[in-house]
Amino acid sequence: MKATKFIIACFLTLVLPSILGCASLGGNQAAGINWALKESGGKITVFSEDPGHPASTLNNGITSSENWDQGEGWQASMGAGGGTGRQGFGAGGRGSGAAGGQGRGAGGMGRDRNWVIIDLPQTVNVSHVKIHTIDSEKYPAKDFGVSHLLVQYESEATLDGAVWISTDKYGKGVGAKDNIVRDNVNGVIDVRFTPVRTKRIRVLIYATNDMASSVGSRSGGGAGGGRGGRGSRGGRGGTIRLTEIEVFGT
Repeated sequence: MKATKFIIACFLTLVLPSILGCASLGGNQAAGINWALKESGGKITVFSEDPGHPASTLNNGITSSENWDQGEGWQASMGAGGGTGRQGFGAGGRGSGAAGGQGRGAGGMGRDRNWVIIDLPQTVNVSHVKIHTIDSEKYPAKDFGVSHLLVQYESEATLDGAVWISTDKYGKGVGAKDNIVRDNVNGVIDVRFTPVRTKRIRVLIYATNDMASSVGSRSGGGAGGGRGGRGSRGGRGGTIRLTEIEVFGT
């Protein structure tokens, strides 16, 4: 009898909390470890950064945009034509990639110059990346956030060197030719995909919601950079504003 009570007590104190914890991971919550975190050993490299908004803020665990004006979050300017519009994002092709690798799955059209690379502390099975773009009452994502992006992973090195491969994103629309996220207006871009084994993740950024329209423009300041009109993308470059990137896996 005492042995039975002991077993029940162990179950209630050790096993049941674990079960409930796993059950609570539904909805938008992520399972697994955030390997991008600085405290987990993750490292961030970017193509450019503004001194007042360094890339080091992308893996400090702070996802909120409320302290943007105090320097929280990463900001970088996109050059005109640095990946805009709806055309030219082919799923095939192969071309030069950022930071020494080769690109595959982004069309090989030189549109991979606005990038963030996350070096993980070890090789893991990655299946989920969350990109937090600027989003607050003052700077809403629909006006200042990132709109078009692609998540890639680095394959194991071959004789030709490492290769960047686009993740196979869940939830693609019928007939979708690639894995690019388009027309985002939300503060969180939740990209889930078929699990891949890798030590490096790359996010390619193609367009932002503040890119100037080729049909007129609106003047005014905003989020530490200029602001143009909405409409067809391609008039001039925009500004990338992200607060955090999370990489989940086991």
